[in-house]
Amino acid sequence: MIDYNDRVAEQAAAADWTCATCGASYPPDFAVCPRDATPRAEAIAKTGDPLIGEVLGRTYRVTGVVGEGGMARLYKAEHLRIGTHVAVKVIHDDLAANRDLLARFEREARAAARIDSEHVVRLVDVLRTADGRPCLVEELLQGEDLQAMLNRAGKLKVAQAIPIAREICRAVADAHAAGVVHRDLKPSNVFLCQRDGEPHVKVFDFGVAKLEDDEQLTRTDAVMGTAAYMAPEQARRAADAGPLADVYAIGAIVYHMLAGEPPYGNVPALSRFALVLHEEPARPSSLEPSISAEAEAVIQHAMARDPAHRVASALDLEAQLAALDKPAAPQRMTRAQSSPSIPTPDAAAIARRARMARPVACAVTALSSLATGAWLAGLFAAWFGTSALLTVVALAAVAGVAALHVRGLRPRWNSSPAVLAYLRPSLRGLAAGTIALGACELASIGAATALRIDLIGAGWCLAFAGVVAALGLAWERFRLGDRMRDRVG
Repeated sequence: MIDYNDRVAEQAAAADWTCATCGASYPPDFAVCPRDATPRAEAIAKTGDPLIGEVLGRTYRVTGVVGEGGMARLYKAEHLRIGTHVAVKVIHDDLAANRDLLARFEREARAAARIDSEHVVRLVDVLRTADGRPCLVEELLQGEDLQAMLNRAGKLKVAQAIPIAREICRAVADAHAAGVVHRDLKPSNVFLCQRDGEPHVKVFDFGVAKLEDDEQLTRTDAVMGTAAYMAPEQARRAADAGPLADVYAIGAIVYHMLAGEPPYGNVPALSRFALVLHEEPARPSSLEPSISAEAEAVIQHAMARDPAHRVASALDLEAQLAALDKPAAPQRMTRAQSSPSIPTPDAAAIARRARMARPVACAVTALSSLATGAWLAGLFAAWFGTSALLTVVALAAVAGVAALHVRGLRPRWNSSPAVLAYLRPSLRGLAAGTIALGACELASIGAATALRIDLIGAGWCLAFAGVVAALGLAWERFRLGDRMRDRVG
């Protein structure tokens, strides 16, 4: 039985129709008014979306809905003159009056227009709908985003994840070369097309990107991005998010691909912000034992909470990932590269540093604690003579320094690069103190031999060595060299 409403619709489709805007009549095979692009009323009723059938900019006829997000809806459209298909992103009607969202839409267009990369979604045009809403015309992609793949597969093998991550690095490197920092890299903003049977990455959604000449955005104190993949400096303040914030996000994406869940798990966003600022995430190998020491070290190096200890650039991160790509895929040149090839680090060296981090931490803790105890005991004995208090002072110093190291290492213990970064100031202090003590002893021996005088007493030698050791520790810990260069320069 044919429904009455269906019969009426069929009759209406076979008859001429009248444009609601200009009043002109057109034959049934016209879906929109050729004068003002007003869609046919039956098309609106059938689809429930007034944009279906509309011609945008007298060029792109909207043919269907591809997807929808919280800010905009994505349509498929046909170029009327050459027959190709594109994607059209249109801001939601109820958000069109929001100045912040309109600025974000404009920023996305500006950012995408600057970047010329095979791994970034290409911007085709910028125009407006009949009701004045802005829309972006982009290349139409076929495939799925990385988040959809992870939802289906759970986690990926290293052989699957590393090629994807390397192409993300290339996209980000090209964006950085164009003066654009993405600031919202996450699996749902990474699209996987198919090329020669292999995933081909396209990064998109530059709505919260940071542009070099965007002074207003640079001054803002707002937090932008997605907590699960956000670098600590970005979690504190969006304006502090530079290229290394994108490097952190790539590391977090690789973490998710291999471990099966984002860093810090699926906790609420507010809790994740606190964790990002103060703690290291769980070791990836604790969630997926098959993750190698090399892969874990590369991820943790990219996700170092201190940008100064992070991988220096997206290209450097790709070079480290290339060492894990077995066999390494041929590297395609990016416009961001200034040399024909990227030096590829040795995967074995990466793993060796990762395995040595925690034993070295234990050794440095013991050595620096004993050295501090011996220094205080020697200084006390040289100036005040031996007494029962000497042992108490030495033991208290050993215990105090060891406790400080344990407190400092505890939040970093999950990350071998973070452990090594923490140890650098202590190693510098130990080396500086040892060299200073040796130099004082040599000077004292030389003076005693040549001049027959005790030029520097033992107490002063120890005091000088302690001051130099403290200066070496502070120089690295508080970055005194960087501060001096900033003031001078």
